[in-house]
Amino acid sequence: MTLQFTDIDFKVDLPDIPRTAPVVTHTPPCLKEHAETTRAIAEVLDIDVKGTAQVPHGYAVGSDRGQVEVFAASGAVRARNVERLTAYADESRPWSDIERDRDGTYRLGDSAAEELSHHGLELLHRIGIRADHASVDVSLGQWAQLNEDGKEVDSGPGRATVRVAYAVHGLPLIGPGAKTNLHFDPEDDGRSPALARMFHVNRGVETTGEVAAQSLDEAFSGLLRQRWSGQGVREGEGRITITAATFGLLAFPADVVQTFAAPALMVEGEISGVEVGKDETVSVRFGQYLSLAHPKALAEAGYGGGRLEPGVVVRGRTRGQ
Repeated sequence: MTLQFTDIDFKVDLPDIPRTAPVVTHTPPCLKEHAETTRAIAEVLDIDVKGTAQVPHGYAVGSDRGQVEVFAASGAVRARNVERLTAYADESRPWSDIERDRDGTYRLGDSAAEELSHHGLELLHRIGIRADHASVDVSLGQWAQLNEDGKEVDSGPGRATVRVAYAVHGLPLIGPGAKTNLHFDPEDDGRSPALARMFHVNRGVETTGEVAAQSLDEAFSGLLRQRWSGQGVREGEGRITITAATFGLLAFPADVVQTFAAPALMVEGEISGVEVGKDETVSVRFGQYLSLAHPKALAEAGYGGGRLEPGVVVRGRTRGQ
């Protein structure tokens, strides 16, 4: 069954899509320029650098205590202190300022979250990562212990993550290739939380232009054509529900070379009626990036001329009929 645009239910208001949208070209990464940043990250994470090794996506420096990796495609960095990551026996963390929302989610208190955000930004400044950020927040890992019947008997907070997002001229960079995550564990002696690992990717911007944007019908056409399984979607039962939508510039993963970032729509939702057997269908949760730049306009503007195929992340599935 081929779905139509009328088979989509929007549970959120779609962002306004302009007729022309920005496109930015990225500055090619220079690995030599990352040497100072790499050393600074090793110092912040208390990693003694004893050697350098080539890895499939670039190179890494460090020792048995930890590593700092550099991605050749984007200049991204990923680092970890192994001793800090293994300092706790399980996922629980003894944060002193913890609150619990009505849905059972644990979070740091407002004051503690603000202090941790400030501490994270200070560390980035020490490292030499000073790009203006669009937003910063703190998320807290969650853990739960279940009994043999699957009933929760205990739960609590885990490692805290300071998450930094970026934008270009007020337009958010969406996708996996523009973010900073700093993962912290609490210290039991009153000192500042300890940075256990980090990941940073934010490609430099060289120039900014504009291209014509596709209509929503064109943008959603790839999503509607997907089969979702070997059998496809059952006639009369297929329905797509959109629960979130964000307009921005799509940033590719750190291990992918990206010369320009074009406008895209990030959507999340669920599709029902996906066939998995002769008499069975399921509902599938998904996340997907829909290209908004018209392929012809990209080609005429000199941005490679290739169609940016949407990326799909399957969140999970719930059995239906």
